[in-house]
Amino acid sequence: MRFASCLLIFFSGFVFSDVTYTVNSNEFGDTHIITVKRDSDTAEGLDVIWIKKAESLCPNGIARIEPESQPILKNKACSDAIEVINGIQRCEEMPASAFGKVVCKGT
Repeated sequence: MRFASCLLIFFSGFVFSDVTYTVNSNEFGDTHIITVKRDSDTAEGLDVIWIKKAESLCPNGIARIEPESQPILKNKACSDAIEVINGIQRCEEMPASAFGKVVCKGT
C-alpha cells in the first residue's frame, strides 16, 4: 500500500509538470477564457486540469462552462506554420490542449 501511494504521488507530479495555462478574464473577473496546454500527443486528462483551474478562478462556484458544459479537447496536431529542423521542412506541431470559457457565480 505504501508503495502504491508513493507511485501515485510521483505519477501525478510527472503528468502535470509540463502543463501551461493561459487565462484571459473580463474586467469584472467573473468570466474567463482558459487554455491549458501540454506537450503531449494526447489531451487525455487535460479536461480535469482545466476544470480545477476554472474552480480556482471562481471562488463562489461555476455558473456555466462553454461550449456545451465542458472544455474543447485537442490532441497534438500539425499547425499551418512550417518549421525547418536540420534542413528539413515540416509542419510546426501544436501541443495538446483544453480550451473553454467559464462564467463564475456571483456573490
